[in-house]
Amino acid sequence: MRQLVHYYKSYKNFQKWINEHHIKDSNRLLIEINFPDSDQQKLQKLLNKMHNNFPNSIIVGMQSFTSMSNHQISDSNNDPIISIMEFQTSRLTCEVLDIGINYVKGKAPVLDITKIGKHLQPDTKALEILSSYNESYTASYIDQIGQHFGHLKIFGGGATHSQQKKCEFIFHNNIIYPKAVILIFMHGESLNVELFQAFDWKPISKKKRITEVEGNFIKTIDNIASLDIYKKYFPNIEEDPSVSIQVPLYITKNNISSTAHILDIDFKNQSLKVAQPLEVGDVVQLSIGNYNAMMNRVEEIHEFLSKTPAQALWIGSCISYEYGFRIPILHYISIIKSNNHIFGYSTAQEYFNTENQPNTYHNHTFVMAAITESTSDYIELTKYTNENIGPFEIANKNLYSIMHKTASELNQLAENLENMVEQRTEELNNLNKDLQVKIKNAVRKEKRQNAIMNQQSRLASMGEILENIAHQWRQPLNHVSWIMNDTLIKAQLGREDEIDIAELSKKVNSSIQFLSETVEDFRRFVDKSSDIPQTFNVKKAIEATISLIHETLIKSEISIKLDCPEEIKYKGFENDFKHVIMNLINNARDAMEEREIENGQISIRVYHEKDELVIAVQDNAGGIPKPILKNIFEPYFTTKHKTKGTGLGLYMSKNMIERVKGNIEAISILNKKTTFIIRLPDKGAIPTPPPKLIDEDEENE
Repeated sequence: MRQLVHYYKSYKNFQKWINEHHIKDSNRLLIEINFPDSDQQKLQKLLNKMHNNFPNSIIVGMQSFTSMSNHQISDSNNDPIISIMEFQTSRLTCEVLDIGINYVKGKAPVLDITKIGKHLQPDTKALEILSSYNESYTASYIDQIGQHFGHLKIFGGGATHSQQKKCEFIFHNNIIYPKAVILIFMHGESLNVELFQAFDWKPISKKKRITEVEGNFIKTIDNIASLDIYKKYFPNIEEDPSVSIQVPLYITKNNISSTAHILDIDFKNQSLKVAQPLEVGDVVQLSIGNYNAMMNRVEEIHEFLSKTPAQALWIGSCISYEYGFRIPILHYISIIKSNNHIFGYSTAQEYFNTENQPNTYHNHTFVMAAITESTSDYIELTKYTNENIGPFEIANKNLYSIMHKTASELNQLAENLENMVEQRTEELNNLNKDLQVKIKNAVRKEKRQNAIMNQQSRLASMGEILENIAHQWRQPLNHVSWIMNDTLIKAQLGREDEIDIAELSKKVNSSIQFLSETVEDFRRFVDKSSDIPQTFNVKKAIEATISLIHETLIKSEISIKLDCPEEIKYKGFENDFKHVIMNLINNARDAMEEREIENGQISIRVYHEKDELVIAVQDNAGGIPKPILKNIFEPYFTTKHKTKGTGLGLYMSKNMIERVKGNIEAISILNKKTTFIIRLPDKGAIPTPPPKLIDEDEENE
């Protein structure tokens, strides 16, 4: 067998590609399409043409939030990705379960096992499942299929849309289904399918028990509205409901860990709708992706593919990975040498079966299926070494390890504090019944305070990734820590009357707001890993970068002035642009600190020259000596101590600028100022008067 992947642009090009690879219609042909667009008319035209040209082949696929092309993952690509698996001896059969025909909202559909069972043959080996039925009863529906056909290797997933509440779709031959499940059975004596699966979520909050459910809605947790478990940590969840995808509920039940896929949030009733039934008494926690474990999977996947015969691959990556942890997925596919074996979807849930898992339906996982008709063919891989993992990934791994450890320690501290308060309360009750009401009020206030401190610690743990972010968080964290210790000491000494909960709550909430804004700024700074240029507002990009290191500038008594027209926009790589600006600001700050410059100033001016966007960054750090100036853009060249620099900042900045055909140069006068001039091609730009730099009026005088 063979697998070929085509990046679709037009049907004419597709036909040419088909002819070049000698692909002919056959009942042994599985054509699978990742369709990242929402335009069903566009899809219908494509399916009609394909069905006419391949009437005997199985044509299936589904809508996907992202697509994989040229070893990259993009959520801005609207063109289909087509995988063709051409089997030599194996056979394929297909069944469409159209749930939309007799669909009744709030009622589970009936599964016709007899109809599905007719596809089973003595040599049936595998079952692929694609679903657009991503609702409350999906879990039990898919699990029923898995229980009846558990002897098969099962893999697949659910369709996704970039907006949580939008309807997704799947398709078979030339029919599009808004509510359906497609089953593709694979038969053959020589056929073999092996599965690799990863579940890398780690709880970070205290354990809480579900206290009320209604259907698939979790009404209360620990006797408070279930949405409060998110609101305490993410006050802006109503503005950004995707938090529920990025930070899913973690469940441990019958010694099996899983996460709940949250389908919807009922803000009116403050409840959460989940895709699988949960019960009163189930214990839940908030969780985030274990970045360290995810990156360690790169070596595991390399070993799996090295030892597992395969001629084709199918990949399913959960939408939660795509929202917050795309970097590990990029590393997973980077080890695969040929584009012809990189095909898959961003899925709403994932389907697979293993010996140690009783269910086929899963959430928030990564699945890879290795398919082959040969025991001697393997997927060609790049050589794996630790050098494949760069300093950014290593830093993330280390910081996430610290974050998880800190979250656990703070949870334990909070639990210990609650136990101490309860013990003290019991002692005081025994000593004086007249103080019972006061003691209960104090305990209640203490618990509220603990919840606020827990909220702050989660935000702190999730945001502490880079040195600048950690620096910005240090002061509010120390402030809250002091409050915790002071409150604990007073509680232990029986001085509850001295605790002003309202004032402490005000102070802690102020710190939490600052932390939340810092995390959001950093998420925007690193979240977009698309390799496709986008149009962005230059001033907003620079302001967002400055905000990330604002505290370090204040600490060093450095003022920064930005002079940039509001309307200037540029089409390029926004994150590269931000990194360059940050490198230049950080270099200026380091030089000022080393030389003990008083009244440090950095000036950034942005203006247009003909067909060019110009960004000038000037500082008064004392200039750069000529012998050094000529070497500053060379790799590993630095005058800083090894604890402060690697010598790669300006070198990487130069590469980022040259990537868009721009250039960067440095002009420096010893004992005075240094100016970095960035010129970016911007065809058709209308010249604007250049703003003044630092003290330019005084110099001209």
